[in-house]
Amino acid sequence: MADIATRRVHWERATAMPFTALAVAFLVSYVWQVLDHGRTPALDGWLTRVDIVIWVLFSADFLLRLRISTDRRRFLRHNWLDLSIVVVPPLRPLRLLRAALLIIDAVDRHTRFQARMRLAVFVGVSSVLLVLLCSVAVFDAERDAPGANIHTLGEAAWWSVVSVTTVGYGDFHPVTVTGRLVAVVLMTVGIGLISFTIGAVTSWVIDKLRIVDESVERADRDLEELVDEVRCLRAELAQLRAELLHTTPEGVCELGKSR
Repeated sequence: MADIATRRVHWERATAMPFTALAVAFLVSYVWQVLDHGRTPALDGWLTRVDIVIWVLFSADFLLRLRISTDRRRFLRHNWLDLSIVVVPPLRPLRLLRAALLIIDAVDRHTRFQARMRLAVFVGVSSVLLVLLCSVAVFDAERDAPGANIHTLGEAAWWSVVSVTTVGYGDFHPVTVTGRLVAVVLMTVGIGLISFTIGAVTSWVIDKLRIVDESVERADRDLEELVDEVRCLRAELAQLRAELLHTTPEGVCELGKSR
């Protein structure tokens, strides 16, 4: 059993970087297809094949790790993101979701053995990924829509940034149903990420302040102990001095009598 678990851990560590590269390739493929916009059907066909191959590779990896796991139910509970990647097929309407899942899973896999950096990397990558994918998705939905005012990827990116930060200047806004659904996802998840980030930073500052307070309290205790020791030494010196003062005259008298 231990050998099987070790094999799975070694496999996950060995495939962390390759699958991160595959996830990035899937993201590039998705963005490229949106920007190409059907100008080169042959290229769209090749990119679709690339999407399917990447999906098959992630599915095979998940099934292999599930097969060599000692506790498969526990594995499914702790790897629900991997399961979502396998369940969601590589269809065009779901490529936005699949791209997000692949990138986040790759980051999670790469930082799985670095617990201290996992939270910071996850939040940072999720935030950048959210803005990027929502920009591409709203650009794809709005650029040819009647009455739309988002016609370039730069305008879509600006709209995503001001929306995710809850600023909302209103200079750009989606008019299509798909664009508005993307806006709902962006604002909902964006508020969650911002709140989570603020909470994480606040918790980090509080922990640092707590450490400082504990250090100060420890220094105060050490100082009090040192002061108590000094007082004890003073008391002992005073007692020794008193004893010397009492014993010295007797010694002098005894010395005089002997003479």
